[in-house]
Amino acid sequence: MQQSIILIRLKLILFLFFLKVSFAQNGTASPYSLGGLGDVTFKGNVINRMMGGVSVFSDSIHANLNNPASLGELKLTTFSVGMHYKNTQIASSDTKDDSKTGSLDYIAVSIPTKFFSFSFGVIPYSSVGYRLQANDFSNQDEVIISRYEGRGGTNKSFITIGFKLLKFISLGGTLNYNFGKITTQISNQNENIDFGTFLSSESSLSGLDYEIGTHLKFSISKKIIFESFLTYKPENNLNSRNKRVYFTRSLQNQNIGDLKEVDLASSNLDLVKLEIGQSYKYGLSFSKGKKWFLGTQYSFVQSENFKNDFIDNSNITYKNANSISFGGYLIPDFSSITNYWKRIVYRAGFRSENTGIEIGNSLLKEKVYSVGASFPLGGYYSANNVSGFSNLNVGFEFGSRGINSESLVKENFWALRIGLSLNDLWFIKRKYN
Repeated sequence: MQQSIILIRLKLILFLFFLKVSFAQNGTASPYSLGGLGDVTFKGNVINRMMGGVSVFSDSIHANLNNPASLGELKLTTFSVGMHYKNTQIASSDTKDDSKTGSLDYIAVSIPTKFFSFSFGVIPYSSVGYRLQANDFSNQDEVIISRYEGRGGTNKSFITIGFKLLKFISLGGTLNYNFGKITTQISNQNENIDFGTFLSSESSLSGLDYEIGTHLKFSISKKIIFESFLTYKPENNLNSRNKRVYFTRSLQNQNIGDLKEVDLASSNLDLVKLEIGQSYKYGLSFSKGKKWFLGTQYSFVQSENFKNDFIDNSNITYKNANSISFGGYLIPDFSSITNYWKRIVYRAGFRSENTGIEIGNSLLKEKVYSVGASFPLGGYYSANNVSGFSNLNVGFEFGSRGINSESLVKENFWALRIGLSLNDLWFIKRKYN
């Protein structure tokens, strides 16, 4: 009993620690993050991402943050946390650059009760991080340097409830509170003049949305299990409260010179509503107990109507976004006592995505391959030990985005993703202590 209390305290300490640092991290360093709300960095927990983002998988010891109805299968309290390190090589027609980023991906606590299960946590959802520069050499006597910078992103705090309607059908829903801040800055500097001119814009974002889902799971033979899920998120709005200032700054000592705040209220840009289109995900899978799993998923986002009157990116237009994923896992021998490596879950997947962002006449697309493994932590289940179902999830992603052309750059990247799924038994009375 004392060990269980210590474990609970440790989980709460980790939760508060990661909650504190999660918003101080930047999850991207990509020029493509200037579109929309930035790069959508959350594609599911580490287990989902190792299988190409397939979210149809459900079991009794893992929380599936992309599929609210999957909580109907949960039997143990689960603490989930994930993080990543990403290396990206950005190549254009005449330059190459490397960027390295890392951040928290998600943090959640999922708890089953007698009638339903619920989950709550925080997800850093999208990220903005770019710095672009253009040099004007048209005048031989001086060089004009223009810089375009952006940082920030959006986060989701959520609560999810899922339950079994029938033995083979589960229902669920998620309520999200979206919040965040995006800051952009445009500057022009003459190398022969000490003071440069700057235009700084800041958007504070907030809003609610919800998602509902259903999950179907039943045996089609003595050994083969079929699963299918569908989630739907209606159209919603984000409130963007905006500020903008002009100022001059010394390039020598960074002192601020003239500063003027722009009157946005007169042009109705102090508060802008951003329309976020409806979306849905559908997936199906076949599996054989604790042996193997194969699944596929299609996702759609109606993003063609997105616009932000406050930040005008005239070279960017929006189309509907979609993606298709394939993935699965293999367990050599889940019940092996003598060989730990046979109890490891080996996973792999692939995702092809149309991001819905069109730059010039080129549609931005992304392809990602993933491999990974889930390592059991501890021993086996008993009346006094449920932490044996906890596991460490490690995955690698390799992918590319964009093309090397006049309007786009090519990004080749790899990412290391690490997740913990720690289990405990709450709200269920023990027969023996």
